[in-house]
Amino acid sequence: MNTRKTEPILLDNQTDLVINSSVFTAVLDIIREEEKISKDSFLVLKLSNDGSIRDLNKKFLGRDTLTDVISFQAEMPGIPLLGDIIIDINVADGQKVNRTIEKELQVLFLHGLLHLLGYDHLGVKQSKEMKKKEKEYFSKLKEKHTTRGR
Repeated sequence: MNTRKTEPILLDNQTDLVINSSVFTAVLDIIREEEKISKDSFLVLKLSNDGSIRDLNKKFLGRDTLTDVISFQAEMPGIPLLGDIIIDINVADGQKVNRTIEKELQVLFLHGLLHLLGYDHLGVKQSKEMKKKEKEYFSKLKEKHTTRGR
């Protein structure tokens, strides 16, 4: 019997950016608690900078544009895989006004993670709900970071 524990985030960093996975795990921990997600659940996070996210955006969403983050829900009954999140770090770096690249990546990771959980922003009501969740969870992340730093 295989008792090996799966990491909560399988990080596929295809860039030169050195980043600790704890940047993302801190977000996932809050979401797991607040959204009542199983501790066994995990996801794949790919960081890229080669523009391949544009190809995925076109192929799966019909949008021939570069984007910052895209996510795909897993459809594998019996496996606690939430799905895949792909973030383009060049786009993230270009839009990180007044924050570090780590914070911008957390913003994009949270956004992608909420999509994996079924949240969306296609309609006005859905968009408001998703923005509310993003704001709420970043507030909790900030509180956690502030409390830990004492």
